[in-house]
Amino acid sequence: MNRKGEVDFLVHCFTRYARGPVRRVVDIACGTGPHLVRLADRGYEMAGLDLSARNIEYLGERLAQKGHRAELAVGDMRDVRLSRPVDAAICMQDSQGHLLANEDLVAHLRAVARVVRPGGLYVFDRYMASSWTNPARSWSWSRRRGRLIVRASFSALNDVNPVTQVFREHMTLEAIENGTRRVYRQTHLSRMVFPQELKALVELAGGLEFVQWFFGFKPHQILERSKHPLLMVVVLRRT
Repeated sequence: MNRKGEVDFLVHCFTRYARGPVRRVVDIACGTGPHLVRLADRGYEMAGLDLSARNIEYLGERLAQKGHRAELAVGDMRDVRLSRPVDAAICMQDSQGHLLANEDLVAHLRAVARVVRPGGLYVFDRYMASSWTNPARSWSWSRRRGRLIVRASFSALNDVNPVTQVFREHMTLEAIENGTRRVYRQTHLSRMVFPQELKALVELAGGLEFVQWFFGFKPHQILERSKHPLLMVVVLRRT
């Protein structure tokens, strides 16, 4: 994961596609803030929303250590509420996949439209596959910091329901520190939305217009020109 490259891409979109300067940004389903903190480092006024109170508490500590302040709240992405509007919204790491029905995604899009000022942007990424017949996709990686070693494995497209487009994701984290080994396992449901469906749902929700979509976080890789894309990054604009 190239977080710097992803944030570079977000800043490019803010500059290229917003109708007006982008100064205040909300990160929806912000987690522990891999994008929010980096945008704050670049001078953006940030807000963050996440369903996990522990994530929000930890993120607040991270920001305080860096001397940053942000409007942080525990909340559902289907009902985004902020003290005042933002110039752009982001939702990263396929977090929209947790919305398992069309009505949930429409409610989310309408909630975003309510907090983004006219001319402002909504940028998000969605995992996608070229075929339901593909086998489950999996990735693994490891990191080491001092005497701490963390190994992670992740798989998607398990137990696919091609009617609802819902599938199961699995993640395992193994942490070894000072000879002590801990293993954490998580499984949850996620939902695939294909590009043509997404456009239709954006139109149904109202308040946002399609601007462009990409394969990954590279401005030159337009989705339609990409072969077998795994990740679409979408730019919408508030009407």
